[in-house]
Amino acid sequence: MELTDVEPTRTLPGLLLDRASREPDVVALRYARAGSVQTVTWRSYRDRVRELALGLAWRGVRRGDRVAVLSSARPEWVFAALAVQSAGGVVVGVYPTSSPAEIEQVLVHSEAVAFIGETETDLAKVAQIAANTPDLSLVAGIEARPPRLPEGIAGATWDELRSAGEPDARRAADRLAELVAATTLDDPAVLFYTSGSTGAPKGVTHSHRTLHHAIRTVVGLYPESLTQQHDAVGFLPLAHVAPAVLLVFTPLHTRLVVTYCRIEEYREVLRAVRPTALLWPPRFYEKLAAELIERAESWSGLRRRAYQSAMWVGRRAVEQRWSGRRPSVWLRVACAAAVRAVFRPLRARLGMDRLSVSWTASAAIPENVLALWQIWGLDLRENYGLTETGGCPIGHFGRPFPRPGSIGREFPDPRFQVSIADDSEMLIRAPLLFLGYWRDPAETEAVLRDGWFRTGDLVERTADGDLRLVGRTKDVIITRGGKTINPQPIETRLRESRLINEAIVVGDARKYLTVLIEPAADTWPAPMAAERYRAEIERVNADLARVEQLKDFRVLPRPLAVERGERAANGKVKRTAVVNSFAALIDDMYGPNDDRAIADHVRSTPH
Repeated sequence: MELTDVEPTRTLPGLLLDRASREPDVVALRYARAGSVQTVTWRSYRDRVRELALGLAWRGVRRGDRVAVLSSARPEWVFAALAVQSAGGVVVGVYPTSSPAEIEQVLVHSEAVAFIGETETDLAKVAQIAANTPDLSLVAGIEARPPRLPEGIAGATWDELRSAGEPDARRAADRLAELVAATTLDDPAVLFYTSGSTGAPKGVTHSHRTLHHAIRTVVGLYPESLTQQHDAVGFLPLAHVAPAVLLVFTPLHTRLVVTYCRIEEYREVLRAVRPTALLWPPRFYEKLAAELIERAESWSGLRRRAYQSAMWVGRRAVEQRWSGRRPSVWLRVACAAAVRAVFRPLRARLGMDRLSVSWTASAAIPENVLALWQIWGLDLRENYGLTETGGCPIGHFGRPFPRPGSIGREFPDPRFQVSIADDSEMLIRAPLLFLGYWRDPAETEAVLRDGWFRTGDLVERTADGDLRLVGRTKDVIITRGGKTINPQPIETRLRESRLINEAIVVGDARKYLTVLIEPAADTWPAPMAAERYRAEIERVNADLARVEQLKDFRVLPRPLAVERGERAANGKVKRTAVVNSFAALIDDMYGPNDDRAIADHVRSTPH
């Protein structure tokens, strides 16, 4: 598959049928289960999908129907997704951390006819709200049988769903081929739900065609994956667009083999698999870098001096690369020796020694974190993508060891274009753009006009032509883990309390959310008891997903002031000014900062 000017010819299930026919006994994927790693061939992959697709069709799923899947990263999510698409349906990803209310919102909005859940807990959540979902007719459980459901909604186990279709294998194969052939490239394939910039989630609709072009951009990250096996570890929720595109759909077209595991097992599986391909949010790189720093700083004697010397060499090598100069022969030899003798063994502690190129997206990565991994010999690059873009329309494609601070340039295909509006908002036009927001033409028209998508991100071009993010047009928070959260509904709920006049949720580029509280006027100057504020926060947290919950709070020492720029003349809170005014108070809620430790480590290692 070339990177430029390519049009797809097969739907995603069509790609699966082709692979199973062409190389049935080749390993398609792996998964960790009960302490061991199991393999699935392309033949077995197709057979599992066929059983599920025919079972879903027998249960009444038709072309265009939506089927929701809530599960951790495991092969069953993959089989379910391709089975739904084989039956002509649309996969609706549901986040594993979703509350019953959030599940209800997605099922109602998407008009899902079926729900597939992983655990007994997941199935209990959907049973709790099933009566409020008028289109739901089937609930299936991967690990457990669904509990009692309202009349008109059938329950089934995973095995019952697999065995419900055509029992004759040859007829079943023909029937699957017929179903797959009835789906077109421009049919909706997946709904990815995102909170966006409003309180209500939006269903971002991608077709088989747009996902094909998203796959092409992933191939741009790892071009050799077309001809050589690459290994990845899949533990991030597949309801998110980036893990789904990389870990579910890209392997259909490449030699990427994913080992799926639960998130609590990913460190052990990383060490076992030793991946050659990675695309993580910044927080994982930061967290693991802090662990390796701690290990390196525990060394003594000759080993410590060797590490310090290697850091000196690595730092100078990346500085030369960032400046556009080719390092001297001596420096290249010394850098290679430092990577081989010091940094690669250090990275091997995490199973990251086989990586040469790695990628990060979904949130801004601290420059010191990216710099440190580059010093350690890992060509870590930043790229850019949104749920609406599916893949990575912008990145450092084919440009090793880029200077931290930019997201790169457009994907090398003339159809991928970036325009910068007068207000600095980045507009993108590309064949991977979503079809629109599900059942929401007004929101779609607001961001998608004449083929151009308004990203909501403010950018500037650097002197060498790269794009640099400088801000956002929307009042959203993006955590270090890449979660996009609208703070306004949370703040509104807190202001319902008679104790609270103003609440300012913070957490941009942080590990979690916290909140600054301005007490109600009649409580000044005497502070209220901390327990009463904590009770109000717990009240609000009870209805929030885990990533939206507030982990800590601080009471402001004074009211917000117009003259300090913290409020506009009309009384509206100016978030950036508040964050700047009370930076020390905010830092106090986060304790030791991994980024600060990494920055100190990058700068302070003796020459």
